[in-house]
Parts: sequence; C-alpha cells; structure tokens
Amino acid sequence: MKANRRTIIKLLSASGAASLFGFKALSGQAQCLTTDDILGPFYLPGAPEIAQFAPDGAPGTTTFITGTVYANDCETPVQNAKVDVWHANDGGGYEDEHYRGVVYTGDNGQYAFQTILPGKYLNGAQFRPRHFHYRVSALSSELTTQIYFEGDTSIPIDPWASSPDAAERIIPLSEGQQGSLHGVADIYLDVEPVINGQKSQGFSPKRPIIEHVIPNPMSTEGKVQVFLPEAVSASLLLYNLHGKAVKTIIQRQQMAGGRQQWSIPNENQHGLRLQPGIYIVQLQVDGRPADSKRLIVV
Repeated sequence: MKANRRTIIKLLSASGAASLFGFKALSGQAQCLTTDDILGPFYLPGAPEIAQFAPDGAPGTTTFITGTVYANDCETPVQNAKVDVWHANDGGGYEDEHYRGVVYTGDNGQYAFQTILPGKYLNGAQFRPRHFHYRVSALSSELTTQIYFEGDTSIPIDPWASSPDAAERIIPLSEGQQGSLHGVADIYLDVEPVINGQKSQGFSPKRPIIEHVIPNPMSTEGKVQVFLPEAVSASLLLYNLHGKAVKTIIQRQQMAGGRQQWSIPNENQHGLRLQPGIYIVQLQVDGRPADSKRLIVV
C-alpha cells in the first residue's frame, strides 16, 4: 500500500519526529508556501550545475542539505525545479567562483547539495546569522528566499531572520559522522501541481542523477534507478541522517552510460534490518558526490 506524505507526517508527528526531519503539519495552502527574503548583493547568474559547492579542502564544517520542492497543494513534488544556491565562505566572505551552484529536482521533487556551513559577517554593527540564499524556479514561478539554522544567536537581532515570516525557514542541523552537519530544507512554490506531466525545460540530462527510488516509503526492498550520461566509476551508498554510512550498495564499479538499476535490501552492512526513519541514498561518480535522494524506511 502506498503511503502518502500526509500519512507520513501523521506517523512522524505521533512520534515527535516531524519537526526534526523538516516536515510541517499543514492545514491550508496559504500556510504552506515558503516565504520570500531579500536577494542580497552577492547573487551571480550562471552558477555552475554542481552538487558540491565548496572546493575540496576548503575550511569549514562539511554540511549536507537535502529537501523537496512541493507545489501549492503542499504535497505534490515539483519535478525539474531549478534550485540556485549561494552563500558565504567560512570567514563570512562571498566569492565569485565558489560557494554557489545550481541543482535540479528529480522526479520525486528532491534535491541535495554538499558544501560547508556559511560563516557570519557584519551587517552594520551586527552580525548576520549563518544562512543559505535560494532562488527556486519552476514553470512560471520564482522564489527568492534564505534558509537559517536553529540555535543561531544572531537570529533575534537580524531584521530578516527574526521576522515571523522566516520562522518556517529556520531549520535544525544534526551532527553526523566526523562532525559533518545535515539538514532538510523543503520548499513550497506557488505553482499548480502537475501529475504525470512532461518534464520541464529546466531538466539537465547531461549530469549523473538518481531518477527514481521506489517504493518510497520502503518496507522490505527498494530499487534505485540512475542515469549516467557516460561511462564512469560509480558508487551508491546509504546514509542515515547523522551522516553515517549504513550500507554500501555498489562500490566503485565501472558502469556504462545510460540507465542503471540496483536493489536496496532493507538491511544494513551487518545484515540487520534497518531502523524505521529517513535515510539518504547518495550516488558518487569518480569518488565525488553527484546526486542524493531521501528514502523513508517504515
């Protein structure tokens, strides 16, 4: 039986986990749409289509962000939405070349990127809280906003982050393996839901992507379908939300270009059944993260 998103929210809410994993209990369209925020002076058009924004070896705390872009019915995923992200480096400065990138949502509306936790910088006499800038667009809608982090002491004195409109954009970060941070930032766009529609023009088939993780939620066994534009060395790993690898599905296998599919058994590397919860399926190409999708195990 297919479990819809509202059912999952109810299950997580009953266990007190809904807010931890970034889900919002919603009762109406006006209450779910993500609010906007200032663009700021450091946006640059034409950011590269990459899933790792910070350069290798950059100072700072490694941070993984995943999320889903939803339509204005608050539950239908938006395929091929363009998610343009930029942020300050560890010292609070903005660089033209790094710390920015564009990712696209897959068929399930999900996106993911890896970078470092942005640094703070002075805005007049006060420090701005750490934040990611977002420009999210799909069909005829575009949203400019910012994502902040729970526990940041600069939020109460910041005129934008302290606004009641920003409350749903302040997300928790959990600490994972080797001190990495993980967060979930869902975006609700003011676009009409499209069911079984054609892919939008924003889709980029020239990059390796995870096309499907099915079924999702998964009970006994799932399948992952990926698209590789060319022959590569591919790895597919399963992480928990703390950043710990719990299962290696494939490890550095040479794969031909095209569509590939693998099974995900409901077990960890020790052969034990996975605990119910949210996991991250990560595709790596030539040893670097290429795409990630969330998987719910029930």
